[in-house]
Amino acid sequence: MKAQWRRLTLASLACVTAIVAGVGYVAFAQQPKGADPPRGFANAIKKKMDAYVVLLRLRHDLFLKWKETGKFPDDKEASKALAGHGEYWQKQLKDGNAVLAGGMKGDYWDNVALIIFEAASEAAANEIAKNDPAVKAYVFQAQVRPFDVHFITNKFQTER
Repeated sequence: MKAQWRRLTLASLACVTAIVAGVGYVAFAQQPKGADPPRGFANAIKKKMDAYVVLLRLRHDLFLKWKETGKFPDDKEASKALAGHGEYWQKQLKDGNAVLAGGMKGDYWDNVALIIFEAASEAAANEIAKNDPAVKAYVFQAQVRPFDVHFITNKFQTER
């Protein structure tokens, strides 16, 4: 009888333990998940980057036609040069030279766009700007200036 009592006690204890564990698991699993903590942003580069900025100015006659009509002028040579400009800077990006590029919004012919890029020297930076097809075709005038990049946000980096 003692052995039977012991087996019954152990079986009861096992059942109670299983029930308690199951209830605890269900209670834990049903807890609402907290919101992800806000992500902090930081500098994506380890040291100051010596770079250059090219300021691009649209040829004045093209700007005036654009301003007058609200549309970019139907100029086949200019359009071809602008397509080449896009391809040229995409290659600079792919090669690791271009850092940032963008166009100005609004009515600013004096500086239509800027591109920040790395080059070995100011002379090399000027060569890179001169080889832009839109600069070669006189659609854009380009001014190159040294530009110190102190930080770049890591906001757009994906986790690897």
